[in-house]
Amino acid sequence: MKVAVAMSGGVDSSVAAAILLKEGHEVSGVTMRHFDNAEFGFGENEGSELAIQDAKQVCRQLDIKHYVIDVTEEFKSIVVTDFIKEYVKGRTPNPCTLCNPTIKWGVFLNKVLKLGVQKIATGHYVKMRYESKIYCVFKSEDEDRDQSYMLWRLNQQQLSQTLFPIANYKKKKIRKIANKLELPVHDKEDSQEICFIKGHYEDFLKEHIEFKSGKIIHVDGKIIGKHRGLPLYTIGQRKGLNTPWHSALYVLKLDVKNNIVVVTDNPDDLLCDRFSINQVNWISGSFPEDIKDISIQIRYNSKPVSVKGIILENNRLIIELQKPVRAITPGQSAVFYKGDRLLGGGIIV
Repeated sequence: MKVAVAMSGGVDSSVAAAILLKEGHEVSGVTMRHFDNAEFGFGENEGSELAIQDAKQVCRQLDIKHYVIDVTEEFKSIVVTDFIKEYVKGRTPNPCTLCNPTIKWGVFLNKVLKLGVQKIATGHYVKMRYESKIYCVFKSEDEDRDQSYMLWRLNQQQLSQTLFPIANYKKKKIRKIANKLELPVHDKEDSQEICFIKGHYEDFLKEHIEFKSGKIIHVDGKIIGKHRGLPLYTIGQRKGLNTPWHSALYVLKLDVKNNIVVVTDNPDDLLCDRFSINQVNWISGSFPEDIKDISIQIRYNSKPVSVKGIILENNRLIIELQKPVRAITPGQSAVFYKGDRLLGGGIIV
């Protein structure tokens, strides 16, 4: 099979290409240039260009073709623009969950398929199986590296054109394979931050948003301080409030209309067992027939919690939880699972 591996210049996608080669596929590497280094404050050997350089080196080592596909305009107009708009609205976005369906499995995938390949492969830590005429996504073998949360917006068409070669591997094994093959990225560190932001996100936002200071108000109504601009705060935040108080303070609410940060000194105020989501997507293409044993994950680094009920109301889903969770944050993705199977998700409102 002719397969193009989406190569980020990291060890995971590099080993994914090596695995497919070993399986006998006709493999090529493709890397997307998704932002202009100079425009986003990166040097020549950083950011998007570093990813291209490293992927090119790996492809040379594996003796496969390497292509660079430019999606800078689309990435900026869709992902970066949404990122900024969400902060203006007092929300905390996760740009990866938007980039995956619109850019990686959208614009980028469509351009890759024009190279004459049959499928695209990625280095994501997720499993996929074809069951009852549906492509089903499951959590990775490596629980600490699982990336299924980031893929909740994908559809059946996109999944049908995708392979996940490292699905059954753990990171430690991937590193060993890369080392054995002497791949130049075998000891490259994993990327952790938002890919298009160099340094602190505050500096990036300052270039695009006018920060307006305003009141910090205690939940009981008392004005107790001044904030530096709503985009610098998120629900549940404790550090950076710089407001004298007799105990720890937590951000409880961002009042965008009145430019107010509402805080509390009672962490239990952050607990909630009911919230709404919109922009809902189901991996199978339809609402699950049975919501029994469904759980939901409200942020990337949290554990799924059991769902008590799901109610459709005004084009939104109201989620009722079996027990309350802390700091449910507008703009973040809420992702449904049934056991290890990814069902879909939505955006917290």
